[in-house]
Amino acid sequence: MASNARISTSWIIMAISIVRSNRREFRPALAPSAATAALLPLLLGLGVWQLHRAQEKAILFTAIAESQRAPPQPVTSLIASHLPQHARATGHYDYLPFLLDNRVRDGQVGYELLAPLRLDDGHAVLIDRGWLPQGQDRAHLPSVALPPGPVQVEGLALLPAPPPFALSARETFATGWPKVVQTAVPAQLAEVLGYPLLPVVIYPDGSEAATHEVAALQTFGPSRHRAYATQWFALAAVLLVVYVRHGLRRKGEP
Repeated sequence: MASNARISTSWIIMAISIVRSNRREFRPALAPSAATAALLPLLLGLGVWQLHRAQEKAILFTAIAESQRAPPQPVTSLIASHLPQHARATGHYDYLPFLLDNRVRDGQVGYELLAPLRLDDGHAVLIDRGWLPQGQDRAHLPSVALPPGPVQVEGLALLPAPPPFALSARETFATGWPKVVQTAVPAQLAEVLGYPLLPVVIYPDGSEAATHEVAALQTFGPSRHRAYATQWFALAAVLLVVYVRHGLRRKGEP
């Protein structure tokens, strides 16, 4: 915020210097000065924030492309990161599936099936098995089928995004399986499983779940953030022009 204030001050000084050569004096009123001093750093700060978000999205898009090309690494060897990584996990499914609630596809409400995969080395990780439509009502859960025996899963490993809002900091679990849940945070789901989960969720290569997740990550690209940054900077420029224009007085004018 201090840097934004310095930028704002330099803009005002530059504008004042432009008009000093004519026969006008810059004597702004108190109220416009206070409003400009408050709004200009805010508008500039929002523009700078959008530029930072554009840079973060560019890094994310590059990481997605690189992870899809990279050979999969054992999921237990990955370092937790907000960037996607190509992972491999070998084990068997534990028939203790979760149904992540309120997942919408083409306007239809349903669930995302999260199944714990018990790895050969004793670890466990959640696998996103894809979307399932909701039944005729919420009392009728969709049937869940998991492949038996040992399986190997390769896909993108991602830290699950926190829910946009939550009524409680903790997940509540009903009896029976599958369990309908509101969050995909492995640490919370591990409480009912009785064994720890790795902090990521794997979206298998070539699956609808992986395609949808990548598309969701890429919906708001760097160009949109830059466009928003341009809008904020333009508003800051307009504010400054209006402030300077109304602050000019002819010499001797009250």
